[in-house]
Amino acid sequence: MTRDQFELLAPGGDLDSIKAAIAAGADAIYCGLDRFNARNRATNLTLDNLNGVLTLAHQHSCKIFLTLNVLILESEIPAIVRLLSQLNTTKIDGVIVQDLGLAYILKHHFPDLDVHASTQLNTHNEGQILFLNQLTVSRVNLSRELNIDEIKHLAQFGREHNVMMEVFVHGSYCIGFSGICYISSARNGASGNRGRCSQPCREQYETTKTGNNYPLNMKDNSAFGDLKALADAGVYSLK
Repeated sequence: MTRDQFELLAPGGDLDSIKAAIAAGADAIYCGLDRFNARNRATNLTLDNLNGVLTLAHQHSCKIFLTLNVLILESEIPAIVRLLSQLNTTKIDGVIVQDLGLAYILKHHFPDLDVHASTQLNTHNEGQILFLNQLTVSRVNLSRELNIDEIKHLAQFGREHNVMMEVFVHGSYCIGFSGICYISSARNGASGNRGRCSQPCREQYETTKTGNNYPLNMKDNSAFGDLKALADAGVYSLK
């Protein structure tokens, strides 16, 4: 496996973390604003400092992808359209979306913005990739529940249809399928699809027969040992 076999896509929240990712050699960084972002409770950028971030990143040959990866309410459509109009005047390298209606708006009204499908879309089969391709999505972050053989198959299928594949190789796992977990919403009124997941799966519950007080808390993702297999599978970006 060689370094040029894949893109290294790192998370960024505030300016310090973005600078750290650039210094560490990230090829691209995904980050969000203070609205329409699945990491709503984290520190995020403002639209005012986005241009500075783009300038800094591009000086170091690093791309910036903006997360708009929540479900959009009908009442928010005017605001998201205004934001897309502003982004269209920047040098943003791509936007990451969950809402298919937003992808439709981007296709028909902002075709110059490169669109990526969030893991929140839970993409795990060929039909989904074909559908997203019709919406001019250029890359897809595959469902975290897939195994290596499934990833390899979909990466090959994606190449045949000019859709690049991303996979997560680091970070937390959810006990539910990404984008269709409603535990936080039902328990605390905080929807993960609106960027407000309260992570009830991380909490302590009544002891089970196995003696596990955290039955919903999965081990974090660490695919370091699988990097060669993922690169050989044809995955474009490791996130």
